[in-house]
Amino acid sequence: MAKYLGSAMLLQVETTPGGGTYATIGGSSSHTLTINNEAVDVSDKDSSRWGEFLAAGNRSVVISMTGFVSNNANFAIMETAVEADTIISYKLLYGDSKTITSDFQISSLEYTGERNAGQGFSCTLTSSGTPTFA
Repeated sequence: MAKYLGSAMLLQVETTPGGGTYATIGGSSSHTLTINNEAVDVSDKDSSRWGEFLAAGNRSVVISMTGFVSNNANFAIMETAVEADTIISYKLLYGDSKTITSDFQISSLEYTGERNAGQGFSCTLTSSGTPTFA
């Protein structure tokens, strides 16, 4: 079974809204991808105490990212989006040339500043609408 480098997982932002051109966000050092499939519980008295679920709940993609604050233009696009509470398009590259592209809202952005380290950040992006898996 093939193994993949963590450094190959890259988050990119669409540089011009609707333009279809994506570029890597500068300063990032770590990414986490979570695909959520909410189950709808339809258990009843005939379920013999076993849970029964419908695959009909909300679905979402959540991307978490950490890194170091950068003056990279693509990092600035992300900062502007969170400040304006704007939903914009991102693409995550992972695995062996797999991608997820979707509109995302930055649901949180945190800056950190340790005395003896670079200024850092962490953020969480939550998909809005149907993502494209390729």
